[in-house]
Amino acid sequence: MIFAIWLLSGLSLFPQAPRDDPRPAVGRQLSEFLTAASHSPASADDKRVFAAFFADDVIYTRASGVVIHKSDIMKSLDEAPNAGSPTSSYTGEDVDIRRVINDDHVVIVAFRLVQRMSDGTVNQYRNTGTFVQRGGRWQAVAWQATPMPKP
Repeated sequence: MIFAIWLLSGLSLFPQAPRDDPRPAVGRQLSEFLTAASHSPASADDKRVFAAFFADDVIYTRASGVVIHKSDIMKSLDEAPNAGSPTSSYTGEDVDIRRVINDDHVVIVAFRLVQRMSDGTVNQYRNTGTFVQRGGRWQAVAWQATPMPKP
């Protein structure tokens, strides 16, 4: 009887292996991604960062509401910027990375994306991403960007 109560209470007779905290690794990937996104045109290294960041089956809902996939993201990196258009740099603020309860291979990332344009314009977005660990690496499988109202 005591054994059954112990198992039902969530305790285990066998010690569990400690779980690695995914937040530092996913946080580094996010930082590398934002740095790569700030380069225009994208270098070969930037493209590798994007390719590693997004899973092949990612579903990305842009701030405009348009849904795109990895092939669209990668293709956009080859587009030349318009001459004379402002360049952008990106930072992530208020970053919150959480492991999904009872699943060591899924984390949710939410943060405020700040886009600073070379013409002085600042845009902000709330971004949320779902990362899955596959083959020992974390990749975004879902991404949502929502524009924040101007103050």
